[in-house]
Amino acid sequence: MKVHRLIGATFLLASTLIVPARGLATPRLVTVISDLHMGVGFDSPGNWHASEDFRWHEEFRLFLEHLDDEGSGANDLILNGDTFELWETVENDCQYDDPSIGCTEKEALARLERILTAHAPAVAALARFASSESNRVVIVPGDHDAALLFPAVAQRVVQAFGRAAIRIEVQMAGFWASADGKIFIEHGHQIDERANQYAAWPSPFITHAGQRHLERPWGQQAVATFYGKQESRFPTIDNLAEYGTGLGYGLSSSGVTDTGAETAPFLRYVLFRMPWTQFRVDLDAGDVQPPVWDLGAIRAQGATFLSDSLPDDHRFKSLAVSGIQDGRVSQMMMTLTDAEITAVCDYRAAVRRSRRRFERILTQFDPQGPVVTECPRDPATRGGAFDYFWRSRDLTFLRQLQRAQQRLRERDGDPDTQPIAVFVHGHTHLVDWRQRVLQSTSQGVKVIGDGFSPVRGALTPVVVNGGAWQRSITPVQIEALKKAHTLTDTKLFETLRPEHLAPCYSFVQIKPYEERPDLPVIRYWQNGPSGWETAATCNMKPNLSSGG
Repeated sequence: MKVHRLIGATFLLASTLIVPARGLATPRLVTVISDLHMGVGFDSPGNWHASEDFRWHEEFRLFLEHLDDEGSGANDLILNGDTFELWETVENDCQYDDPSIGCTEKEALARLERILTAHAPAVAALARFASSESNRVVIVPGDHDAALLFPAVAQRVVQAFGRAAIRIEVQMAGFWASADGKIFIEHGHQIDERANQYAAWPSPFITHAGQRHLERPWGQQAVATFYGKQESRFPTIDNLAEYGTGLGYGLSSSGVTDTGAETAPFLRYVLFRMPWTQFRVDLDAGDVQPPVWDLGAIRAQGATFLSDSLPDDHRFKSLAVSGIQDGRVSQMMMTLTDAEITAVCDYRAAVRRSRRRFERILTQFDPQGPVVTECPRDPATRGGAFDYFWRSRDLTFLRQLQRAQQRLRERDGDPDTQPIAVFVHGHTHLVDWRQRVLQSTSQGVKVIGDGFSPVRGALTPVVVNGGAWQRSITPVQIEALKKAHTLTDTKLFETLRPEHLAPCYSFVQIKPYEERPDLPVIRYWQNGPSGWETAATCNMKPNLSSGG
């Protein structure tokens, strides 16, 4: 079966059907939320379907009313990807022999209709918000709602808002940027080594039998079926932050001891969903350098390098070891590029450093657990002077910023566009910690900021992950619940419902500005002692006795 990719013309046609990719005039309050994952809604008895993650219509309505007041009706609200959960279904649709083939436009429309019906209160709240003063709502497609890039699907979304449709935009370019180009916002699934990256974004299409279909990225192929089967038994298995962590918990909770042919894609998925945001990065004034890893010695290790890159308490470790022992992942090592090996080694070193330093701020694993071994270094870069382990993270986002800058040049037809000052993404569901001291070398001042700058010692550009406007749980919180209630993985995930998770919804804001944007800030919409309010941190915890 031959699959042909559609490029160029498809995008040019689609990009003219809804709205241009330009931002709106400043000064305006810019608020970015992502990963709502409005899905299938209710089951036949009228209860939330086990796979439905967005159950927060009233919280959302109150948030939008607060935002309208805060921005005095001059708001740009950016729904930054995965607003709609178009991967999941309760129908036997979009099924093809080739796993790379997804929905047709017609099939995607049918999925969308169910979502719009199930989440009519949220749609109505957005319509009221968009109708107030000069508020605007911008919908940026993500990986789970890439079907928005079908023209008919985008048009149907806009039509759903009725009279407010004139204030609702679907960004067919796959990103949003402020009119001056200083703020750039995209979902984040296209960042290097992301498992759900599309080959020709924002044209995520392939053809099959003369019809245009969505492409299914390899990450979706690897785990979507697994999550779909698990959610009926474990409703919160995809509510972990970072999103991919749920794979290990799902396997352990199900008692899976052999993942068969899926071992290699699962292992690749685990290794390259690197939650860099889990680390506290101390200010080093730029005088500590990254080590040079001995790539020849690493490749000589063969596939054991892959399993050695997982801590002993990682829930996929034993499955990875089994796959290496019986040869199922032997080819994977040979497919890794030098850059990918370097990224894994940088990440291993960061994990090792954090656990050795007992950094309790970590959210992805208990800092008291076993450390991974460091990759072999080039002898010339041994010692503490070469302990900067965030090089791969910095290079990844610098490359993404360069690509974003080029897209702005193409948008504006101007080779001298203003440099991007703020880059906002989501996708992983793991919000950035306020954990880094940014230093302005030109002004000689230190600023505590959310996110980080991939240019060491500089204030800008700032990269920030806003997490998810969703209830989520971290592995550390899971372990605390297990200990408090004496539960196994299986029993906890059978019991845990989205309503039990902390009622905190993260978002990013950038204040109105005249010349250059201030540093972005992360905020939480949370149910505090005085009712629903914004806060700098989430002060709530998961609670098994909570009904929501």
